[in-house]
Amino acid sequence: MTDAPAGTRTIDLLVKLAWQTERAGAATALADRLGAGQVLIFIRDPDVDALLPAPGMEQTLRGGPAWRAFLKRCSEPGRQEAVVDLPANRQVPALALVWGNVALIMLGGSPDPADLAQIEPLLPLLGAALGCEQEVVVAQSEATAAKLAAGQAKLLAKALEASRAEGAALNARLRDEHRRKDDFLAMLAHELRNPLSPLVTSVELLRRHGGDTAMVNRQLAAMARQVDQLSRLVEDLLDVSRVSHGRISLRREVLGLADVLAHALESSRLLIDVRNHHTRLEGVEEPLMVDADRVRLTQVFANLINNAAKYSEPGGTISITIWREGVMAVVSVADTGMGISSTMLPRVFDLFEQSSDTRIRAQGGLGIGLTLVRSLVALHGGTVQAQSPGTNQGSTFTVRLPLLDVPSLPAADAGAAPSVAGADASADQPAAVEDALRVLVVDDNRDAADSLCEILQMLGHQCEAAHSALDALQVADGMDADLIMLDIGLPEIDGYELARRLRRQGHRHAWFVALTGYGSDEDRRRSIAAGFDEHVVKPVKLETLHTILGRTADERRREGARPARKPVA
Repeated sequence: MTDAPAGTRTIDLLVKLAWQTERAGAATALADRLGAGQVLIFIRDPDVDALLPAPGMEQTLRGGPAWRAFLKRCSEPGRQEAVVDLPANRQVPALALVWGNVALIMLGGSPDPADLAQIEPLLPLLGAALGCEQEVVVAQSEATAAKLAAGQAKLLAKALEASRAEGAALNARLRDEHRRKDDFLAMLAHELRNPLSPLVTSVELLRRHGGDTAMVNRQLAAMARQVDQLSRLVEDLLDVSRVSHGRISLRREVLGLADVLAHALESSRLLIDVRNHHTRLEGVEEPLMVDADRVRLTQVFANLINNAAKYSEPGGTISITIWREGVMAVVSVADTGMGISSTMLPRVFDLFEQSSDTRIRAQGGLGIGLTLVRSLVALHGGTVQAQSPGTNQGSTFTVRLPLLDVPSLPAADAGAAPSVAGADASADQPAAVEDALRVLVVDDNRDAADSLCEILQMLGHQCEAAHSALDALQVADGMDADLIMLDIGLPEIDGYELARRLRRQGHRHAWFVALTGYGSDEDRRRSIAAGFDEHVVKPVKLETLHTILGRTADERRREGARPARKPVA
């Protein structure tokens, strides 16, 4: 071959090596031209200070230690020769032409020295071209990174702005909740002091003038009303906690709405009569049936009727209307009272929310009644809405509940109710000697245990009080109890364990009653699992006590004759 054609061919191939898209093909053609097995192009990467395959060339070369050592030698300019293990299981002669940042490596074969002489002067141009390409790639990468960073900065700015807005909204909500919490605590203190004040006064009057029978009766009636008010406050607070933690379970049954509304209206009768309101109950002719919890649904409508009575001026009108609306039963409770402002209306069901109107605040309450209404209605699969044209224009609360497609209420159970000691007008008369029960009361609150025992003794029963679990075990060992009433929250041994020990001690036939301040369904299940026959939430009302005594007496009669009892110490 002549020099001119060969030189032209080599130059053309080297020019093509400068282009990334032509590089692989040009390297193969150059290997054929030089009589080599393979031509590789490497360029030094300044970031890692190492020779790397040029873009467009094979990037993964599986060589051995001799190959890696040869690449290190290629950092020196000039010609480098060695036998390398590329691939790792072969021995291949290698020749490298190195200049600046570029290395042209020929594997196998014996290149013509004349061809090598033509290539070496062109290496600086190839290195410059590859360097420019490298700088362009870096610049493009930096531009892409800068563009990406700018986009990320813009997104970050938007996220920061949204976060600030969300933070401001959260702070506003927290301030509002803090304000409502403070208002609630102040209102709770006010509502607790309201019944406590007459209780303190009544106690003082009874202490000083206990001989005046008429005065004693008046004060006892007043005290009973205030205790009922305290009990309602506590129950409302507990219900809010149970609902918020999902601990309320409904005891569903088929109910007629008219019957539920009649009971709710009757439970609100005292407040209605005191304020001299007029009531109308309409639409009860059609039997509208629902699958609901009788106690909870009555609580819903009693709360709405009480609200209507409290927030209406004396002599107002409360209208309760029920009707069918497709597959839903609808109940509206409307009043002619103080109404709800447009700003308050959207928040009327929120927890602890109360109007700033002093006339409304003067009616009392903790701001949790309507929250309970909404939660209990939702548990029944229904909805409740509030409407009002504005202040002093009355309000209407509308409850919608799923209807049951049944023609009428099921017949009431005609079975005989268990006898209840004192359920009639003679309730407070002492029990006959043969009906007297032996009762053990256990409570670490000495006043609670002793006063309950005194009531039982007044009713003609024999009672022993114990103020600790260990004391109870000793007292119980000397008596054959018919009824054992245990506080659950005893300090050294709780009531659950004490009940188990008393049964093992021999009181298997006694009627066990758990006395506790905890009244959730889980608390009741735990009491039954521990062997209690009944679970009673404090304070124990006299009617509840009569019911317990009646059931205990029934149980004793069913068992028949009992072994002779030891005398009470």
